[in-house]
Amino acid sequence: MDKLLEPSNCIPCMLPFITSQFLTRSQGDRPQVIPKISENFAFIGQFVEVPDDVVFTVEYSVRTAQIAVYGLLKLEKKPIPMYKGDHHIEVLFDAMKTLLT
Repeated sequence: MDKLLEPSNCIPCMLPFITSQFLTRSQGDRPQVIPKISENFAFIGQFVEVPDDVVFTVEYSVRTAQIAVYGLLKLEKKPIPMYKGDHHIEVLFDAMKTLLT
C-alpha cells in the first residue's frame, strides 16, 4: 500500500456512514424539517423527513432548505415540485422497452 500511495497526493479515508441514507426507516426516524415545537429553527439536508422524496440528490437538500425558509418566514410559496417520472406514460413506456430488450 505504501508503494502505491508514495507517488500520490491521495489521502485514503473511510466513510463508515455513507450508506446510512439508504437504510430502511420508519416514521419518526428522521425529524421533520420544521418540528412542531419550533418557531425559529429547522433542520435541512439529507437526514430530515420529506414525504415521497428520494434522498441522496441535490434536489432533496435544496427542497429541505426551501421548506425551512418558506415555513419559518411564513411565505405562501411552495418548494420546487418533485419530478414524478412514474406518472408519465412516456417514461413508463421507455422503461418497459428497456426491460424487454
